[in-house]
Amino acid sequence: MAMPVSVEAPVRFFPGADRNWADRILEACPTLRAGCRPPRWARNGHAQAALSLLLDDRAPNKVWDLDERLTMADGGTVSLQWDGLNEPQETPVLVVLHTLCGSGDGLRRFINSMRQKLGWVVVACNRRGHADLPLTAHGINTMGFVRDLEEQLDHIAARRPSSPLYGVGISAGSGLLVRYLGEKREASRFEAGIAAGPAYDIPSGLQHVHWGYDTYLTRKMIRFFLERNRATLGDHEGFDRCLQARTMMEFHEHLYALAGYESRKAYELASDPMQVAADMTTPVLVLNAEDDPVCSVINVHRHANAMQKLPRAITALTRYGGHCGFFEQAHPDSSWADRAFTEFLKAAEVERLSP
Repeated sequence: MAMPVSVEAPVRFFPGADRNWADRILEACPTLRAGCRPPRWARNGHAQAALSLLLDDRAPNKVWDLDERLTMADGGTVSLQWDGLNEPQETPVLVVLHTLCGSGDGLRRFINSMRQKLGWVVVACNRRGHADLPLTAHGINTMGFVRDLEEQLDHIAARRPSSPLYGVGISAGSGLLVRYLGEKREASRFEAGIAAGPAYDIPSGLQHVHWGYDTYLTRKMIRFFLERNRATLGDHEGFDRCLQARTMMEFHEHLYALAGYESRKAYELASDPMQVAADMTTPVLVLNAEDDPVCSVINVHRHANAMQKLPRAITALTRYGGHCGFFEQAHPDSSWADRAFTEFLKAAEVERLSP
């Protein structure tokens, strides 16, 4: 069950070193084992991208139980958006790490779905400059800062001291999750994590983005990170070079100064998740699709052996699903990934409670 199967199968699994754990988890996850099975018209990454944009945009506006801003040690501003705060104190908390230019509000369809399916508390961790937050300290980072996530998790744990924490990172958020897990090792606050649609390492990940999405996302980053913050960042080194970038690779070649690093190499050493991924000890599910136009399947195969050396990890590679799409119909409740994630998280919670 846990070994890679035929390339014609709807999903292939690459388990970590603890095969017994992987077998137990997969046994408890029939949706994950079955793979994503969209209709013929949705069996490509472009159709899945369109479905994601359509269904996320149509999701009703979110009314949060609490939307709280936090001031970081250096004066930067982040926020936490809570759903389900009235649940009993022992209820698990699912921590959601958002996309490249996203926020908790942008993931409201997903958050509503996980809240309904799990019955857990859900909290979105918004990074600097996202969710309409002002840049109150120098520094933007498309990958996020682990030090900010640590402070956010400290605050979550203080508010919910009896709750086990689980993490899910979507797209760019998966990079921040893996970076945190690798840096913290056994000291991670998470009982288990899900990395959805990761690009793995920064240089290779950016190199293999489909040209159309590369152009679109580069323009989006320029508008989101630079044009909105020109008054704050316009005089800083690297701003003009990033503003002139035509690809995501070019943007990141000059981002280091805006992120607070002395060189591109220093930035990648401090931000690239694959620099520390081998040190992860927290159980993880990693999900990619072969038809993902943003995070190429090339990156999955490049790092599959390294992921299989982790103690408790499952890398799942589906034939279809696009970039964090995985919709099996054109309605918001048709997400195969939402159901698969729910099964994995419940199975991980059973493992935590097992003697």
